[in-house]
Amino acid sequence: MKLILVAEDNEDTRYTLTCILASKGYEVLEAPDGEKALKEAQAVIPNLIIVDIVMPVMDGLTLIKHLKNIPETKNIPI
Repeated sequence: MKLILVAEDNEDTRYTLTCILASKGYEVLEAPDGEKALKEAQAVIPNLIIVDIVMPVMDGLTLIKHLKNIPETKNIPI
């Protein structure tokens, strides 16, 4: 099963994305901010990451920069 990480601070949007993806057979992890998403991505190495740009703690662009500088996560599609 493919694993998708959803990094989104809006709870309703995150819930909707998670439900849609899960209904299509994907395993979905959620993160409410960029910092938690970075930790999750390093811990589980998802197949895809969906990133909101405007998030608290660490915004999406900063998250992407960090992910692209880590050997284990640099090739994950975002």
